[in-house]
Amino acid sequence: MAVLNPPRSLPALGRSIINFLAGSRRAWTEEELIEAFRPPGLNEAVSSAEGVSDTLSTFRAIGMLCSDTAGVITVSGTVAATGGTLSPAAFRRALQKHALDLDRDGDPWQTGPGESLTGGARDLLRAMSWFLAQDALGRPLSWTGGIQDLQHAQFPDPDNDTWAITNDTRWGPSSRWGQVLGLAAPSLIQAKSGFVPLPVVAINDVLDELPAGQMPIGDFLGQLAAKLPVLHGGLVRASLMAYLPGGDPDPGIAQDCADSSVGQALRILQDRGRLVFDTLPDADGIRLSRFDSQRQTHVTLVRGGKR
Repeated sequence: MAVLNPPRSLPALGRSIINFLAGSRRAWTEEELIEAFRPPGLNEAVSSAEGVSDTLSTFRAIGMLCSDTAGVITVSGTVAATGGTLSPAAFRRALQKHALDLDRDGDPWQTGPGESLTGGARDLLRAMSWFLAQDALGRPLSWTGGIQDLQHAQFPDPDNDTWAITNDTRWGPSSRWGQVLGLAAPSLIQAKSGFVPLPVVAINDVLDELPAGQMPIGDFLGQLAAKLPVLHGGLVRASLMAYLPGGDPDPGIAQDCADSSVGQALRILQDRGRLVFDTLPDADGIRLSRFDSQRQTHVTLVRGGKR
């Protein structure tokens, strides 16, 4: 089972189900959960249960829910260990950890013969690593507004089965999961609908797990990539670059700068007071944008700031 197919999986519904199960004093089967979250009389269409069913399947695939031989569904041990009801922020970070679990899924761009291309969250890892390699300072992306053309130009095989996002059916959940994971943002320009590769929320989430204070910017970017491996510098992004004949498509990387999605996110977090950048003498640095003239060598993580 995968994340993007079935297409009706709903991450926010997953949080409701997990919190419901965590607070329940009895066992629940899939059929009972479907009835609980799709009350009789609300929607009697044959397909009305698919959203709940697809969500349960997806959250089992990424290890946040488990089912036994009797069909009883429970929260996984890793989720139960977080303790109590998951707030939106706690749920999002747990979702990031489970969806981006390379110990479970391995390298999704180096799946060997006979292995599932989409098992676990491999399809989501492929989609997000490619999406985040696009220009965050360019136009918002939609299926008919850039996604198809960019993939056709960048991937070696014109057969879209080898692409990161194979069709419009997969693009819908890709954009939905990207937002919930904090890796994508909807366009703020009404006349230009679509999504932008802008991982502000996801990066802000992992900042709470990093030590406060100043560090070299290279170390800082490395820690971000270790926790979010679909970012530039992470294993999944590096494997994608080896897969694409033209190398990294991000124009920031092409101009010896930070990846545009990361650089733009860091600038936003700087404006919110979460990060402070410095240029120290005789230290290695990097421009956060191809439009910057000055390299930043160190970053200071500030506790607090605007969320």
